[in-house]
Amino acid sequence: MFIYSFKANKKTVIGVLLVVAALIILSFVIPGQVKQTEKSVNTSQKAQTNEERIAFIEKFGYDVNNEPIEIRDVLIPEQFDDTYTAYNELQRAQGFDLEKYKGKSAKSYSYAVKDYPGIEDSEKHIRVNLLVLEGQIIGADVCSVKLDGFMHALINGKTG
Repeated sequence: MFIYSFKANKKTVIGVLLVVAALIILSFVIPGQVKQTEKSVNTSQKAQTNEERIAFIEKFGYDVNNEPIEIRDVLIPEQFDDTYTAYNELQRAQGFDLEKYKGKSAKSYSYAVKDYPGIEDSEKHIRVNLLVLEGQIIGADVCSVKLDGFMHALINGKTG
């Protein structure tokens, strides 16, 4: 599970609840149902600066705000529960694998997507999340923060 450190306010609590809801939705994906895609993410992608992170996101056709809307510390658990196993299947489908980072702390950067197809006011509802460890991207996803939202691999979106 994730461990968060933050000063609680209404906006932050709602954001955390929406991310948890997205992970719960993802938990219904049966491991193995996520298709391996033909192209995979370059897992040696540098992400030490905001510019490097945005350049990585833009490679997949997403237009995001110039600054992350949230940065948080994430502890990758030593033991994966069903939800984290399903999330790792999503990561493996795009060339990442969180297994080798069990027990490590990473940073999660969330960027608002300006123009997600079919979603009105996508800046309010759609996020690209990057998981970064030691200046390298180790995971990524696109999700809706609505309660009935979705989550998918970065490469399965606009250009995947």
